[in-house]
Amino acid sequence: MATPPTPMTRTTRTVRLMFAAAPACFLAGWLLMRPIGRQAEPGGWWTAAHAVWLAGFLMFAAMSLRFGRLITGGDAGPAGLTAGRRAALRASVVVVLLSSLANVVQLLLDLIGGFRAANRAELQDMFAGVKDIPGAEQLIYGVGAQLVFVGLVGFAVLAAVAGRAGAWTAALVTGGTVVLAVAMGFGRNHWLVPVGMTLLLAGLAVLGGQLAGRSGGPRESRRAPAAWLSRTPAG
Repeated sequence: MATPPTPMTRTTRTVRLMFAAAPACFLAGWLLMRPIGRQAEPGGWWTAAHAVWLAGFLMFAAMSLRFGRLITGGDAGPAGLTAGRRAALRASVVVVLLSSLANVVQLLLDLIGGFRAANRAELQDMFAGVKDIPGAEQLIYGVGAQLVFVGLVGFAVLAAVAGRAGAWTAALVTGGTVVLAVAMGFGRNHWLVPVGMTLLLAGLAVLGGQLAGRSGGPRESRRAPAAWLSRTPAG
């Protein structure tokens, strides 16, 4: 008879899944949009892409809540975070969480609009109404929605500094983010966009595996995901 998975095994699997599936959904949504270009908004492909993106950003938000516990678990040794690094970690978690939620709001509005609109013109009119709300465009469709990637780079760098991940992993996540940012300057359909997304996927998948492999034992895994937020710098 197979041995039931321990709490730590379930935690490890969850961490690996989130860190790989979230960026995979980001890439999958982009690929789902390729057959339609701008000819079928809204439509089946468009709706499927946005639903996949929604799932991905929900997982990015979940990652942010789990990340602090993973990186600080068992950090009593020399690899532990200083007060300054712990503050940077808190900031990165907040950035990823809030930016992910901004994307979730955006995608929910897109999906609702897609179900209600009969064609692309009606859909654009609905979006224009939302963007007319003061601050909505910057927060939901602009900088607020893009900051998640800055936070993910912060995750990877802090994990490397704390000895929870390799420096090359942080370089891969950072490189993927930079390539993606540059590619978006040429347009969403540029061939560099999937390259950046793939690098980001590879980096975050490896990061998740490294964090899962080096996190604390079962006692650590049972603590509240964000309990470290209330700890003092002395731990």
